[in-house]
Amino acid sequence: MDYQDMTREELIDELRRMEIRISTLKASEERHRSTEKALRESEERYRSLVKQSSDGVYIFDPKTAKILEANEQFKKMLGYSEEEIPGLTLYNIVVLDKETLDASIKKALLEGVYIYGLRHYRCKSGSVIDVEISGTLIQYGEARVVMVNLRNVTERRKTEKQLKVQATQLQEQAELLDIADDAIIVLDMEDRIVFWNHGAEEKYGWNKDEVRSRVGYKLLHTAFPEPLLDIKGKLLNEGRWEGELVQKKRSGEKIVVASRWALRCDHQDKPIAIMEINNDITERKQAQIALQKAKEDLEVRVAARTIELQKANERLMIELNRRKRIEDMLQKGSERYRNLFVNSPLGIYRVNAEGRILMANPTLIRMLGYSSFDELTSIGQKRRDYEPSYLRKKIKDKLGKEGRVRGFETKWRKRDKSIIFVRENAKAINAPDGTLLYYEGTVEDITEQKKAEEKIQSYQKQLRSLASELSLAEEQERRRIATMLHDHIGQILAISKIKLGSLLQSANDGGFLEQLKEVREHVEQAIQYTRSLTFELSPPILYDLGLESALEWLTEQIKEHHGINCMFETDSSPKPVSDEIRIVLFSAARELLMNIAKHAEAHTAKVTIRRVNENIVVHVADDGIGFTVSKMNFYLDENKGFGLFSIRERLRHLSGQMDVRSGRGRGTRVILTAPLATEKEKTGRTSYEN
Repeated sequence: MDYQDMTREELIDELRRMEIRISTLKASEERHRSTEKALRESEERYRSLVKQSSDGVYIFDPKTAKILEANEQFKKMLGYSEEEIPGLTLYNIVVLDKETLDASIKKALLEGVYIYGLRHYRCKSGSVIDVEISGTLIQYGEARVVMVNLRNVTERRKTEKQLKVQATQLQEQAELLDIADDAIIVLDMEDRIVFWNHGAEEKYGWNKDEVRSRVGYKLLHTAFPEPLLDIKGKLLNEGRWEGELVQKKRSGEKIVVASRWALRCDHQDKPIAIMEINNDITERKQAQIALQKAKEDLEVRVAARTIELQKANERLMIELNRRKRIEDMLQKGSERYRNLFVNSPLGIYRVNAEGRILMANPTLIRMLGYSSFDELTSIGQKRRDYEPSYLRKKIKDKLGKEGRVRGFETKWRKRDKSIIFVRENAKAINAPDGTLLYYEGTVEDITEQKKAEEKIQSYQKQLRSLASELSLAEEQERRRIATMLHDHIGQILAISKIKLGSLLQSANDGGFLEQLKEVREHVEQAIQYTRSLTFELSPPILYDLGLESALEWLTEQIKEHHGINCMFETDSSPKPVSDEIRIVLFSAARELLMNIAKHAEAHTAKVTIRRVNENIVVHVADDGIGFTVSKMNFYLDENKGFGLFSIRERLRHLSGQMDVRSGRGRGTRVILTAPLATEKEKTGRTSYEN
């Protein structure tokens, strides 16, 4: 620009513009200096943060894997000095093969992936530590590098392993505590129950779910021998406490327990729980009270005897007379025992450990077919038929542990080799030192009872067979009546309807025409009732299309007539069954669905039919009010319907079974299982399910 050619005004304007540009440059330079200062301060803060961080921090070049910079915690963690850092690479410190490490670096570089997770780092000493890392890409001058934070978790990992071992040990200890006979209760420091073993359930009557988080001394109405605060003070100071407590069971019965408390602390010695072990000593306390009372009574008697020494002769005569009376009483008792022994309807015996008979009453001798005790013992060394069954090893072991056997039923052989059934009660008699002296027992001849039971079982089998035959006959009769209604009455009514229709077309008189219409409507209603009755008696679909189609039709009828959302489901696999099983399964399903509609208060019901191996399985389920299965007196039997008992017995006769699953408010599921037709039945009958 040539300033010489410019006018004065133009020069002034140019100078002003130059002043503005100079001012702008100065402001820009000031902002640049401020930005540089902020960057320096930010970098100083970053370096101070990295330096003071409790985690190890280092920066590496992702292209060469060389470590560019590291803080003091990193060097301290791995054991390197400041001078050794520039010569380190990731391959020196990360315990990974080179290919895996290069792939991880490449992925972070190309995709900007955030690196994190558990790694193993090698220290300068050669030892390996567990670290948690987190790394990200940052700008380092003109280059992009990776900054990694790492935290030493070696001790934490060891602690976690130890905690797992301790957890396993605690689980095993809890299982051992649960089988202990004593009541073992664990309370938190607010006296809330956190553990309640099986012994506590047996002793107090509450199960563990009912007592969890409840205050222990309030639940058991515990009466303490001293204030609870004083007891807890001793527990905190000494770590344990022992004493006797009075508590109440769920039934309200009071018991006395010997209670031992132990304080449980964490690794910082902070109390966290109280373990209470209670042993029922009610009987022992009662015995102590009785013993104390007896002792006091004895002292009173001794004092009285001391005072009455002058009357010793007279009292001695009184004592002699009393003893004579006692002897007379013992003699009479012995006579009564002998009469009982001789005339007892039960056989009574005593044998030694080797089985040699020592004593037998006349009933036992007659029971075995002998004429006298001498005859029985004379051949007893040769024959062991009369020996009690508990002399076998298994029963001997049981006697050795429990000392008694009750109601053991077995067979004995009489002298004439005939067999009788007997029920034995026996016990082992031991000396004070525990040595076995002999066995004593009673024998009841239950041969007639066993025969009666066999007859009852035979009658039950016959009744099942009869019930099954009656069911089949009932269905056949239903089928016959339904066929008669359909083939005869139904046809007649249908023809009558047609004829009446013809008459209607040819009738001219208005009054006569109305009467014909009325008669035709009645005939049409009769046809509908006949069809409905035919289906109710014996649905033709059961015989024409099979069990599955009949059950599907039945669910539709329930849904249409009773407003229950009744569904049907099948696996569509072939299910050949005999006529008898088909009829029983359909009748059972119909009865169950009708009772659901009448009594279950259900909104939804479902019938499922499947093939399981060589069986056909029918499920009938509902979401109704349910019932208690164990009582066996539920809504099906109350109305004298088909009844679960009848269904079960008929299925059992056909080698099938029934399973009932229900609960109050949880609905009901009845599972009917029956065998599929065998090859012989397939070839011998023409009615099957496909």
